[in-house]
Amino acid sequence: MTYEDLAKTNEFQTLHPVKKNIIQEIMKNNQHASPEIMLPKMLNINKELTKRGLSFTREETDLIIRIMKDNMSPAEQQKVDMLTGFFFK
Repeated sequence: MTYEDLAKTNEFQTLHPVKKNIIQEIMKNNQHASPEIMLPKMLNINKELTKRGLSFTREETDLIIRIMKDNMSPAEQQKVDMLTGFFFK
């Protein structure tokens, strides 16, 4: 999914501006992140949002994970699915 595709969705257009900025940064800086790098970043992002009185919904978290998995190998994607089951469900 490209940023342009994402920006056209209703989900993205209705996001809080801080959340939009975070997702933009993720798309820009984590296109080739491994699961070992991606998951700690997601946990840190959630901590930062909490400090601001915000949080990602389950749907928003799923969207971010899908974006980050876009350029991963099938084995890496499977690893992310397994690990996110522990942290985000």
